Amino acid sequence: MNRSTFPSRLLIHWIAAMVAVLSLGSITTPAEAESAAARRIEAYYQQLMPTLKAAGSLSVGERDRRFGPAITSAFDIGAMARLATGPAWSSFSGAQQAAVREAFARFLVADYAHQVTDYSGESFVVDPATSAESRGGGEIVRTKLLQPGGRTVQINYLVRGGRVIDVYLNGTVSDLATRRDEFASILAGGGGADALVKALRERTASLLGG
Repeated sequence: MNRSTFPSRLLIHWIAAMVAVLSLGSITTPAEAESAAARRIEAYYQQLMPTLKAAGSLSVGERDRRFGPAITSAFDIGAMARLATGPAWSSFSGAQQAAVREAFARFLVADYAHQVTDYSGESFVVDPATSAESRGGGEIVRTKLLQPGGRTVQINYLVRGGRVIDVYLNGTVSDLATRRDEFASILAGGGGADALVKALRERTASLLGG
């Protein structure tokens, strides 16, 4: 497959969010009543921390293996795969939907593992108060990465049913919308679910050095 049909800008959030996570020195929350969704995001980052701190001494394959449980439990992979695929999802057989979900999950974890190469400490602040997402339901969890020199990066999470289904870089750039455009480009080639699975698997192998 021509890699340009599955560009490296896919999952813009994952690249930016990994910068945030790599710089994670401490997780703090203002002294307010904390929502369950905000606690879920905090717990997610805490799960990642042991691997993040050891990232420089681990191979990409080992990082991939260690990151898997935290990522696949925090993110609603099924919902994300379905929403990113769009109307074509309903035309996939049950087996094809399962294959897309599996390939998508593997890709997300591999992308994290590929991006993480070292660890440096900064601070990552989770706002304990969430806001309602008006269109499809769920809660927006607002987080900030505080970097040396005073730079702040806003990364917001859409949490629905206790799991993440979208991430907004700089508070507004939807990872899901970006992914939907790229999936549509692949599906436009006429290969359907098989083409999408193939693209995801090829990209995963490339990220893991396979």
